[in-house]
Amino acid sequence: MTPFFSIETAVEQLLRDALRAFIGQLRTEADTAGDEQRLTAALDLDPDTVCLEQPRNPRHGDWATGIAMQLARPLRRNPFEIAQAIVAFFPPSDLIAPPEIARPGFINLRLADGALARLVRHVLDAGAAWGRSDAFAGRKVLVEFVSANPTGPLHIGHCRGAVVGDALARLLAAVGYDVSREYYYNDAGVQMKKLGESLRARYLQALGEDAPMPEDGYMGDYMVDLGRRLMEERGDALRATADTRPFTLYAAEHILKLIDDDLKALRIDFDTWFSETTLHEDGSVRRVLERLKSERRIYEKDGAWWLRTAALGDEKDRVVIKSDGEYTYLAPDIAYHEYKFNRGFDRLVNVLGADHHGYVPRLKASVAALGYRPEQLDCVLVQMVGIKRGGETIKLSTRAGDFITLKQVIDEIGPDVTRFLFLMRSPDSQMVFDFDLARDTSMDNPLYYVQYAHARCCSLMRKAEECGAPWRGGGDARLDRLTAAEEKAIVRQIDRLPASVQDAASRCDPMLVTSYLTDLATAFHAYFTAGNRDPALRVVQTEDTELTQARLTLIEALRLTLANGLRLLGVEPLERL
Repeated sequence: MTPFFSIETAVEQLLRDALRAFIGQLRTEADTAGDEQRLTAALDLDPDTVCLEQPRNPRHGDWATGIAMQLARPLRRNPFEIAQAIVAFFPPSDLIAPPEIARPGFINLRLADGALARLVRHVLDAGAAWGRSDAFAGRKVLVEFVSANPTGPLHIGHCRGAVVGDALARLLAAVGYDVSREYYYNDAGVQMKKLGESLRARYLQALGEDAPMPEDGYMGDYMVDLGRRLMEERGDALRATADTRPFTLYAAEHILKLIDDDLKALRIDFDTWFSETTLHEDGSVRRVLERLKSERRIYEKDGAWWLRTAALGDEKDRVVIKSDGEYTYLAPDIAYHEYKFNRGFDRLVNVLGADHHGYVPRLKASVAALGYRPEQLDCVLVQMVGIKRGGETIKLSTRAGDFITLKQVIDEIGPDVTRFLFLMRSPDSQMVFDFDLARDTSMDNPLYYVQYAHARCCSLMRKAEECGAPWRGGGDARLDRLTAAEEKAIVRQIDRLPASVQDAASRCDPMLVTSYLTDLATAFHAYFTAGNRDPALRVVQTEDTELTQARLTLIEALRLTLANGLRLLGVEPLERL
C-alpha cells in the first residue's frame, strides 16, 4: 500500500520537530541559569498538540502559528524573539519555503515551488490507494453493529446504525486494520417468545381459525406473510402445538434472511452472525461468571450476585445474577466480549443506539473486570432519526407494524443517497431524514453536490478528447503552470484526504469524510464557475496545450480523490448525471 503522505501533515511535523529542538534548548538554558519558571514553561509545552492554522488572508502564507505569542508570558521573552528562535530550528525542506516571521510573532509558512506538483503526482501514482495507509497494520478490530433482534424486518431507524457501522469498518480497513463485521442477535428471551406467539396466531389464522393475536404482539404484515408461508410448508402439522419455540425458531430464521438481504442491498455484508443463545448453550456465560467469582470480582448480596463495576468506572456495582437465579442482560454481554477478545481482536467497536448511553460505563467496566483495558472497547452511540416527508414529521411504531422498512427506503431512493445522507451528521448528533431532499437530484442534495463534482471532472476529460487535446497521463505535465488561487485551493483540499480518513477512523466518525468531500467539491465548483466567467481559467485551452495538460492532470487527481473518498463510504461515484 502507498505510504501515508500529506503536505500539511508533513509541514506540521516540521513545526513540531522545530519546537522539540527549541524546548531542548530552553531546558538547557533553564537548568544552567536555575530558572524554574522557564523550565516549567518548557516542560509544559507539548509539541504534538500544536497545530497549524490557515490564515484568512493568503498574503500571510499557506499556514501560520501563533505559538510564540502563547509562550511570551511564561518565558518572559519578546514573542518576535521566540519566533526567531523556533524558526532557527526548522530544517531545510522541499515542501516549504524558508519561514517568515510577522509581528508581533506569527510564524508564516508558504509552500515551496514544486510541492503541489509533488502531491499531484503522488496521488496519480497511488491511484485507488490514495487516502489509505498502513498506520494500524497488524492490528485486528471487530465492528459489531445493527444487532437488532430478529423480530421483524429492519426499518429506517436501524438504517443509520447500519450505515455508520459499515462506513466505520471501511475506514478502519483503510488505515490498515484487519477488520471483521459482526451481527449479534438475541434469539431468546421475552421478545422472542412474543414473536413465537405472534407467528402461532398468524399460522392458525392462515388455517382458518379465529385465533387472537397476543397482547403487545407483532402486528406487521410480515407476520401475516410468515404465518401463510408456514401453513403452506407444514399444513396443519403444528395446529395442536402449544409450545411457541418452533414458531420462534421459524420466524427468527426467515426474518434474519430478510435482514441479510436488505443489508446486502445497502452494500453491507457481515463476516459473522452470532447468536446469544450459543453463549448459554455452550456454558460460556456460566464459566466466565464462575471465573469472576473465583477472582472475587463478583460478590453475593441479598441473594443476588454483583459485579464490582463501581471500582472500574461505573457509577455503582451491577447485578449479573438475580436472586431468582436468572441472568441479567449484562451476564451474556460479559461472556460475549470475552469471546471477542479470545478471537484475537485488539480493538472492539460497538455501534449502539443512543438509549444505551447508561450501559456504556458498565460494558467498559466489564471489559476491565475481564483483564483488558477499557479503551480497547469503543462504543459509538447513534441517535434516533426523525423522518420528514412532504414537509411533515412522521411518527412510527415498530410494534404496531407502522414503520418504513429499510427495503422501502432503498427501493425509493437507492443505497448511495441513503448511505451519504445518514453520514452527514456525527452519529451522536440528532438528524432528520428528509425524503424530499433524498429524492432531489439537484445540487441541493448533499450527495449530488459531490457527485456533480466527480461527473464534471469526467465531462472535462471527454471535452478535452473532443477538442483533440486528450489527457496524456500527466507524466510530462508542467504542473508549475498551475498558479491560479482556485487551483492551489483544490490541491490543498486534495492533500487533506489521508488525514481526514485517519481522523475519521480514530474518532469513529465517518462524518469527517463526508464533510471533507463536501469541502473538496466546493473548491472544485468554485473553480468551474470561475472558468465560466473567465476564459483564462477554463480547463481546456485549445491554444495552450501545455496548460491544458497541467489542468487535466489536476482534474484527474481531483476526480481520483473524490472517487476514493466516496468509495470509502460505500458510495459509487457517477461519471454522468
